[in-house]
Amino acid sequence: YVDSHNHLTSSPVKFTLALLSIMPLSYYIGMAIASISAQSNFAVGAVVNATFGSITELTFYITALIKGSREGNRCYAEIVKSALTGTLVGCVLFVPGLCMVIGGIRHQEQRFNSRSAGVSSALLFLSVGGVFAPTLFSKVYGKLVCGECHNVTQNPLGHYLCHNCHFDLMGNNGTLYYSHVQPLVYTVSLLLPAAYLIGLFFTLKTHSHIYDIHISDCHMPGHHHSAVVHWSRWRALVILLLSTLCMSACADLATEHISPILTNSTISQYFIGVTVLAMVPELPEIVNGIQFALQNNLSLSIEIGNCIAVQVCMLQIPILVLFTIFYPTNFTLVFSDLHVYASMFSVVLMNYIFMDGKCDYFQGTVLVMVYFILLAVYFFAPSPSGC
Repeated sequence: YVDSHNHLTSSPVKFTLALLSIMPLSYYIGMAIASISAQSNFAVGAVVNATFGSITELTFYITALIKGSREGNRCYAEIVKSALTGTLVGCVLFVPGLCMVIGGIRHQEQRFNSRSAGVSSALLFLSVGGVFAPTLFSKVYGKLVCGECHNVTQNPLGHYLCHNCHFDLMGNNGTLYYSHVQPLVYTVSLLLPAAYLIGLFFTLKTHSHIYDIHISDCHMPGHHHSAVVHWSRWRALVILLLSTLCMSACADLATEHISPILTNSTISQYFIGVTVLAMVPELPEIVNGIQFALQNNLSLSIEIGNCIAVQVCMLQIPILVLFTIFYPTNFTLVFSDLHVYASMFSVVLMNYIFMDGKCDYFQGTVLVMVYFILLAVYFFAPSPSGC
């Protein structure tokens, strides 16, 4: 903050340091949430988990949207959508896949709680369908606008070759957006958090016995799901608030110095969003998942990735949509085709892999390879139009 004019170092260095600083802060936030939830009743634990579970990403997304709105730059909204999709795809494919590969090297075949994984899969199907419903709606009823059209046959009624085509909802066809798409977006943004709360009530209160089923071949003392208290309630609360303030400062610095990276980089902005901005804050969760997989407790590894993906769809995106009501930004819940296809294919593949309740390193390799293929698609994809 002191070196505001970049006399001591450059913007890319500041952006990298701010992003790396998020990792230990997200670890402390997770530890504090676990301690408070373990010493509270169901309602308090659920509210704390839902409120602060996604604080790392939300602080970055909101500050990016505010900066984009002030500058009149819609590229920040596209970067936020890419980061949301990258977190969803990474937590569905890369996190469980990597845990399966590393755990499968030590254990020939690993079993996990297929019933709890089925609950998470159902929530994921519901959340992905709800999040992309406005996008699919706009594809059906939107107006296709093309920028550069050339008559191939030199006949007014002949064939035309067009470039830079997109569905225009805000300009020439604004009535469709404000009368039909926007109410659908608000409806989905209210239904998804309600479904998330019902899922929390189901998994933590009425059917918590589902998550007490142990499938591990070795029954070691640390393999049960008892709540772990790291700190006292007040100490955890202070650490949680301080870490949240520091997280906000890091997110503000990252968004302040991301502009040179987006403008000067030859790499697609889609790729930057789905890799760096999406997965770096999730590194502590990835490390935790690998540790559980090495202990032959793959159920927890899978739940880590699924819970983050569900929170992205059912909490983070609705919060961003509702935030635009109070602070107008360029964020609209209409994603590009690439985001829609990548997310839906990832969820279907994950559900297919988790169907039988057992896995090995080969199935994990399949998930990781599909993730890298999607990254290659994003790498060679052109940046969003106008960016």
